[in-house]
Amino acid sequence: MRTGTRVELGLFDVTAKGDSAASSTDAQPWGNLAEDLRLEERPPQPKYGTLEHKQFLLDGSFTLFPDAPQGRFWGLWSKQQSGPDGRFAVPPVLEVTFSQPHSSAGITLHFYAPTQDWASEVDIQWYSAAGQLLASARFRPDAPDYYCRRKVENYQKLRITFSATSKPGRYLKLDGLDYGAALMFQGEDVVQANLLEEVDALSNEISINTLELTLFNRNGEFSSLNPDGVFDVLQDKQRLTVWEDVRPSARSNDVVSHNMGTFYLSDWKNPSDTLARFSATDAVGLLDGDPFDGGIYDTTAGKLAAEILNGYAYELAPELAAESVKGYLPAGSRRGALQQLAFALGAVVDCSRSDKIKIYPPPERPSSLIPHSRKFTGGEASLRALITGVSVTAHQYHLQNEREQLYKSDLAEGTHRIALSDPADNLQAEGGALLEWGNNFAVVKVTAPGQVILTGCRYADTKTVLHRQADGLPPNAKVNEKTVQEATLVSPDRADAVAQRMLRYYANRCELSFQMVAGDEALADMLIVESFGRENVRGQLERMEFDLTGGYLADVKLVGRQVPHPADIYTGELHAGEEVLL
Repeated sequence: MRTGTRVELGLFDVTAKGDSAASSTDAQPWGNLAEDLRLEERPPQPKYGTLEHKQFLLDGSFTLFPDAPQGRFWGLWSKQQSGPDGRFAVPPVLEVTFSQPHSSAGITLHFYAPTQDWASEVDIQWYSAAGQLLASARFRPDAPDYYCRRKVENYQKLRITFSATSKPGRYLKLDGLDYGAALMFQGEDVVQANLLEEVDALSNEISINTLELTLFNRNGEFSSLNPDGVFDVLQDKQRLTVWEDVRPSARSNDVVSHNMGTFYLSDWKNPSDTLARFSATDAVGLLDGDPFDGGIYDTTAGKLAAEILNGYAYELAPELAAESVKGYLPAGSRRGALQQLAFALGAVVDCSRSDKIKIYPPPERPSSLIPHSRKFTGGEASLRALITGVSVTAHQYHLQNEREQLYKSDLAEGTHRIALSDPADNLQAEGGALLEWGNNFAVVKVTAPGQVILTGCRYADTKTVLHRQADGLPPNAKVNEKTVQEATLVSPDRADAVAQRMLRYYANRCELSFQMVAGDEALADMLIVESFGRENVRGQLERMEFDLTGGYLADVKLVGRQVPHPADIYTGELHAGEEVLL
């Protein structure tokens, strides 16, 4: 088996597109230029037939241009066509302004790919906030997607002039532009790539998958000492996508590409003049640094997940979305809020091998067998501590009728955000204007320095403690109880299900660690593993660590229990349509 690693690094200014305001006097009036060029993901464009020169081939591949083009995605379509020589009599101009300064290693232009039309001569000018010309360059694109490489820092305006088209008698059609480029690294350029994936089947916490990547700094572009390099325009949260290409044998030309996930840059450095080292986390890592206001909830899991993950790509299992959720979320991070929701639902949260946050019930049936032939070592087996019982505190929140003083302090003139120590409702302010409020906060505008008093009605938390003991305990077992006290979305109607789920999980005491040839197995999968001798263990995959440049191998951890008899594997464990054990 031969393997190779590919990495796509999105070298973009990650805030520029959302801060942009595009305009052009040469744009067709039925387009929505400003909104279309702000989209992070461009929708696919139909292959429209027009009256442009030799454009509408009668081969059945074209779609008639709509009679009412308003309300569709267009980008920038110019009012005029280029001449017989492909040049515009009056070149269309696009201007993009920003409220904040931005820096990028260049501009990527996306033209109209369905008919392979692009601008063949483009001039770009970068300006400062004061209108000073910072840089100017001419580019000659030769494809629908073209990277105009020019590093410019602290610009607040772009002026892009399109002088000619790749084919005569055509409109300018610009689908979008990115402030940077996607760079691909593979082969010897990828010196080291280590990937760690972890999951907690109970969602006691939501793990963050990490990527450690070292690239060969071939042209010095990632050197912190190179003034023409890109090191100083690297930004936090820039996107990296990783693939592992596997060729089953040296004689085979077939290559299977495994998407190993999408990550976001968190740290970068130069360990030497020839190497660049990057650290990145998955989307859960982004959630960890994103604040969430929280509040009191009586809603569905689908609506609450949408509120917590607003702005993030995610998938919520349909069977979970309709479940009722009641309780409280304190102010904190979106990661913390999602953990509370997942724990209450009995869901797994995972980002591995994906660019989305996935929320789903952990699988209960085995999906595959890990035989001795896929294991490099017998590995290690250990026994986790015996859990004799669980104690779950359920929470029920009631709004009190009495109005209380929630906050009192002298504040200076200005706008202040006040964090509340306990959840409250029906807020009122004295000494300032209440601009915004929630169950955990209030925003007050003070026009003259002085005392500000907040009053409101607090929520009382009625707590019920539920105890459950594990079944089949050995005589004289030492008491070792797991306690859950701060799961504030666990309402009384959920407490027993949470306790039973915990007891089932902690009954799986056998922990296996070994190295294997990786396959299609993913975190939280239920697997059967051939262990020592003729013993088999049925359990969930909780950890996978890859050295991608060292082969498609994974150090894994699985937690489960021994299958007492070989026949039990066939009876009630693996079912029709699943892998057959031989």
